Amino acid sequence: MKGLSYVQKTAIPYLILLALSLASIAASTSVFFDRFVLANLEKELIAEATLSSESLANNPFLSSVDLNAKHLAEITGNRVTIILADGTVVGESDRSTAGMENHLQRPEVQAALQDKIEPFIRLSLTMHQRYIYAAAPVYNNQSIIGVVRLAKSLEEYDATIKRFRNVLLITAGISLLIALGFMFLQTSKRFNPLRKISEAIFTSSEGELKTIAEKGRKDEIGVLITSHNTQVERINLQIQNLRNERTKLSAILFNMTDGVILVNAHGVVTMINPSAQKLFQTSFQADQNNTLIEVVRQHQIVELWQLTLQTGRTQSITIQTSMEKDNVQVIASLLGPILPGEVLLLFQDLTLLRKLETVRKDFISNISHELRTPLASLKALTETLQNGAINDPKVSNRFLTQMDEEIDNLTQIVTEILELSKIESGKVPLEKKLCTISDIVTRPVERMRLQAERAGITLESSLADDLPQIDVDKVRIQQVFVNLIHNAIKFTSPGGSIKVSAILKDQAIHFSIADTGVGIPPADLKRIFERFYKTDPSRSSSGTGLGLSISKHIVEAHGGKLWVESTLGLGSTFTFSLPLPVSQLKN
Repeated sequence: MKGLSYVQKTAIPYLILLALSLASIAASTSVFFDRFVLANLEKELIAEATLSSESLANNPFLSSVDLNAKHLAEITGNRVTIILADGTVVGESDRSTAGMENHLQRPEVQAALQDKIEPFIRLSLTMHQRYIYAAAPVYNNQSIIGVVRLAKSLEEYDATIKRFRNVLLITAGISLLIALGFMFLQTSKRFNPLRKISEAIFTSSEGELKTIAEKGRKDEIGVLITSHNTQVERINLQIQNLRNERTKLSAILFNMTDGVILVNAHGVVTMINPSAQKLFQTSFQADQNNTLIEVVRQHQIVELWQLTLQTGRTQSITIQTSMEKDNVQVIASLLGPILPGEVLLLFQDLTLLRKLETVRKDFISNISHELRTPLASLKALTETLQNGAINDPKVSNRFLTQMDEEIDNLTQIVTEILELSKIESGKVPLEKKLCTISDIVTRPVERMRLQAERAGITLESSLADDLPQIDVDKVRIQQVFVNLIHNAIKFTSPGGSIKVSAILKDQAIHFSIADTGVGIPPADLKRIFERFYKTDPSRSSSGTGLGLSISKHIVEAHGGKLWVESTLGLGSTFTFSLPLPVSQLKN
């Protein structure tokens, strides 16, 4: 019965038992009915034989025998044979007596001659049919002179028994079919609660937990269904909670800026977050069993993982993963009993932090230097005045003038720092209005022309014709021009030139300040817009180092960009773009 359901295994033995019971009942009923009908036939035949012998009694010569035999056959409906005591057939209802053999040895005849009437069943050699025979003695003055034998064909009896047996077989077959149908009905999903339970449990093993809709049962199956439904609801609640926690952890993991890689004891990467994929420029697929060296391509990291496995302690190193990422801290931790053999690698990109640290140090160094120079000068001047120079009017006036200039320098430094801080925080609102390009460029150029002439530098402007108006904060943009022109004058030698130009390009106005100065080293191009950054001591003689940073933030606040192109010894070109207003854009 392998592969059958529990109900089928339970029902099949009962079906076999039912089949055996029905077969036994059918057999016993058939035998009983056979014997019952046959007994009635025998009784009926014995009674008819007795009556026939009485009708022939006291007829010593048995005259008119054939007529008597035919008459009795008509009355009884049976075949009638009259036989003398010596076995000679003298009368026959169904055929001629001529040539008939002696019947003395027939068992029914022998029984009748002994004054007994006993039925016998056998095949008639003359009629070729099965008959039941009964013979009764014929008396004459209390002496047996012959025998009258009645024979009844069993053809109808056999047909009746056959029909009865067929009825029994059909009845038993129908009963088995009904029982079999009932079994299949009970084993179907609709009517078999056990199948519902088993299918529900099987579905649960595949990840989908479902309750069973079966109400109103008070038996053991009802208790089982109720227990199953309660357990399913509890497990579903736990699964939902786990899914929520997993979703939260996945969201945290995949939105971390730090890279995370999980490696098993065999060195195969089992999990990697997008930050780590971006850091190592790799595409990870969990079904490919990528090893750690294939993913990170860094032997230092593999050695760190191996050391963590060997020591069981958290290890860390700082590596360079690319030219841009030169400060990446790697922390390897063994997860221990939670995930045996699994090592968590955490990658923290410290490049920006180190750059910010460098900027901070430069800021402190530059601001200290910028403040120290005027403060030292003020200290020297005040000490000189205190030592008696205050009594000399000419000297004291000159010193006070120098002190006033140093105070102006300090005020400029503080003002520019505050200005930059406000611009970076977005607290300075822009007062925009439509302005012509000439209005924006002409005033700062004329303002800086005298300073350029004093330095022996030619300053000129070149504006393209028919340039459209732009929506800007005029004062702020002019401040950008002043800062950039001042920066160009400071680093251009006498005899050099500075050219200010403006053109329309890519639906924006591009302003350029090109000088023929000393140029900027390539290594410094990326940092010149940082606060207080100065490329070398030769450029640190004056200024706070905030002008370019302020200019960059003003341009970006207008939605534009500021960049520089420079070649050492040939000069630099600072360019910034300001977008056209929406009304001026071309479709």
